[in-house]
Amino acid sequence: MFNKIYKGSVIIAVIILVSQLFYLQIIKGTYYHDLSVNNYLRILPLPGFRGNILDRFGREIAGNKLSFCVKILPDRIKNKQVIFQTISDDLGIDVVRLENNYRKGFRAMFQPVKVVENIPKDKAIALKEKYRKFPGVMITEEIKRFYPYGKLCCHVLGYLGQLSQQELMELKPYGYRFSSLIGKAGVEKFYEPYLKGSDGGMVVKVDNRGRIKEILGIKPPSRGLDVYLTIDLDLQKKAEEILGEERGCIMVMDVNSGEILVMVSHPGFDPNAFLQLDNSKIHHYLNSPSHPLYNRCIQANYPLGSIFKLVTATAGLETGILHEGSRFKCPGFFQFGGRKYRCWKKDGHGWQNMKEAITHSCNVYFYQAGLKLGWENIVTYAKMYGFGTRTGIDLPYENEGVLPTASWKRKATSQPWYPGDTINLSIGQGYLLVTPLQVLRFISAIANNGYLVTPHICKAISGESAVKVIRKPLSIKKSTLKFLRRAMFTVVNSPTGTGQLARLGTVKIAGKTATAQNPSGQPHAWFTGFAPYANPKIAFLFFVENGGGGGFITARMAKEFLGYYFEREKKGL
Repeated sequence: MFNKIYKGSVIIAVIILVSQLFYLQIIKGTYYHDLSVNNYLRILPLPGFRGNILDRFGREIAGNKLSFCVKILPDRIKNKQVIFQTISDDLGIDVVRLENNYRKGFRAMFQPVKVVENIPKDKAIALKEKYRKFPGVMITEEIKRFYPYGKLCCHVLGYLGQLSQQELMELKPYGYRFSSLIGKAGVEKFYEPYLKGSDGGMVVKVDNRGRIKEILGIKPPSRGLDVYLTIDLDLQKKAEEILGEERGCIMVMDVNSGEILVMVSHPGFDPNAFLQLDNSKIHHYLNSPSHPLYNRCIQANYPLGSIFKLVTATAGLETGILHEGSRFKCPGFFQFGGRKYRCWKKDGHGWQNMKEAITHSCNVYFYQAGLKLGWENIVTYAKMYGFGTRTGIDLPYENEGVLPTASWKRKATSQPWYPGDTINLSIGQGYLLVTPLQVLRFISAIANNGYLVTPHICKAISGESAVKVIRKPLSIKKSTLKFLRRAMFTVVNSPTGTGQLARLGTVKIAGKTATAQNPSGQPHAWFTGFAPYANPKIAFLFFVENGGGGGFITARMAKEFLGYYFEREKKGL
């Protein structure tokens, strides 16, 4: 990717450098040689600045702003300690930190070293005049990354950081320097080659105090390309407001194209902290047990619970082992192998067919269905729906989850597969682990009548469409998918459905709840679905860690968000 992007710029840079060298060495050689020997010639790097990141409507969510910094010319300062102490007194920065910045940034005696950045403008203007009496100390302007909304959209955007030694070795041929910042997560990392600008440089003549007297040559820096996201900033704001301080995530995706309209993960972080070197915030982000840097939408593995019953139902209908009218009795538990596997409803649901079992989220029905099917059939259709593999979204660090099989279990635990494992798998428990995005993709396939779409977060790069929509047709009968959609409709719209708290008065939606047992605490709450029911456009997912029953907190969140979504749509927004 880097080669493709930078090949052209490297060729141009070589041509410019060769022509400049010819002029400097042949035509003006003696003059510049004398300047260089007398240390009056300086080469000042001019860093390129990054392209903007914008939402689907062109609203800027990551941009650049003018910043001020203090730089030191090593061969011009007479007493470093006096200089460091002066800067420390003026800006309230510890001398040790200044010394460390100087040591890390030093490359050559004639190259300026940045020791302080992000100085307020009024302070910079005052110090610029004061530092004129200190040879080799400069206040300079630079363009810095800035995130105007702070934490909003943070996991999508990611953040910037300094290069590691390994990164520097790999990326030096592409114009990166020790002081360069690089995307460390999110879009900033995935689209780094496009967002990064190209550095320039300036050859200057300075006086004996290191002050610039004449600009002898300049190669202007360039800005990177703008990246337009599929995110709708207004919907993102509303989703973050609804999730509040709960640990969890909210996502919304176009069921046909795979465009991600909303991706919220909480807790979050302020990407500006990494640019301001706010050590207290950075320490919190790196060490907090709530893992705020973690994008729960794609990186976290969770037990899924009852939403997986839709996979078990698919396996039953597609293999012909079960049909819509298949009935099992639920007395509140299922006795097998000397153990009782319980339903969430203690007194049971009685006799039910498949649609009723999905509507009421009956565990006992699916325990028995799973044993009739066998784990192999269940896993076959889980794989088809995309579980156990990455979705391919254009974000780094996506997890693939765990789709357990007999061979996987033997390798992971040295134990064979038991019927109890099949019972657990049939309701989305046991060893099964999923990412929320895998679940959203699965629901989209039901909603769009059988196409597994590849989710994506980038819509365009500098105005040009950047992503090809990928829709993989599934070998699942249309009648099966239609049945699943009807069953999900009754989950929300039946008076006995587990998702009735999500019901809207104006728009019909379909959904599925899940209360996923969590061995380390309270159950996780899930609610996912699609809307409108008759002509699905979006799939949605609401997830709260340790949130209890999925029919309560997450269903209520869905109702509030979808009410807002369709009210905007009615207004043509």
